[in-house]
Amino acid sequence: MLKIHITGGNGGVGSALSKALVQNGAQLIRAKNTALRIQADAYYEQFDNPEEIDLIYHLAAISFVPDSWENPARFIEINVLGTTKVLEFCRKYNIRLVYISSYAYGTPQYLPIDENHPVSASNPYGLSKIMGEELCTFYGDHYDLSYLIVRPFNVFGMLKNNKLLIPEIIEQLEKGERIKVKDLSPKRDCVYIDDLIRFLVLAGENTNNQIYNVGGGSSYSVAEIIAICQDVWGTNLPVESAEIERKNEIPETLCNNNKAKIDLGWEPEFTFKEGINAIKNRLANQSN
Repeated sequence: MLKIHITGGNGGVGSALSKALVQNGAQLIRAKNTALRIQADAYYEQFDNPEEIDLIYHLAAISFVPDSWENPARFIEINVLGTTKVLEFCRKYNIRLVYISSYAYGTPQYLPIDENHPVSASNPYGLSKIMGEELCTFYGDHYDLSYLIVRPFNVFGMLKNNKLLIPEIIEQLEKGERIKVKDLSPKRDCVYIDDLIRFLVLAGENTNNQIYNVGGGSSYSVAEIIAICQDVWGTNLPVESAEIERKNEIPETLCNNNKAKIDLGWEPEFTFKEGINAIKNRLANQSN
């Protein structure tokens, strides 16, 4: 039985991953004090038998991109220093690591984007995650750390943060008045959370010191996302765009996930519309 710790285990991805791992037969080693920060030494001192931990999924981070422009130092402190502390803990106790990074490619030089595409930080949050990746590869090369780096594209299915596009659209759909967004044109590759979780479970079984894209393999504009959501909800609400382009906006992302398919036998099971349908069904079940 694998003994696994998840940093950031109370978040949307972390909670879903915890459930999947337990169903898969793993034993979770939970933090006693979830208020401790990941970059603090006290976080790692709370484990009674750290040498028994087989694997860590490192999810803990701050991630809202607009905030990273306002306070880049905080993002570096938490995301980079926190990752360093996790790596040191793994090195000390010979623990394998799955590092959940982010989209790392900036404005694409070509589409679809594979793992060989040059990385480029388009915002301080992205910079902090790329720096975390470099730390993982350094520890793998020089300290024989066993790791796997995951680069998820736009993950949807978690509705706790209505600052994100799809939760914001769905919240407005539920109100039934109108849909307001800043910009209709950016196109994004979206992966449903259940598909990401299936990949993460596989990743924990295959820490092969590689980097993997995880995306749906299709790209949708904000306008197309709204249209699909309206179709699923059966609405025809007016759509208003402020036509405000976000700083360093990326026009389109499109994931090449062939490496994950070939190496790990993973591919997405949900189309974008099927993922939106699943969200609607979950909301309906919560209200019953």
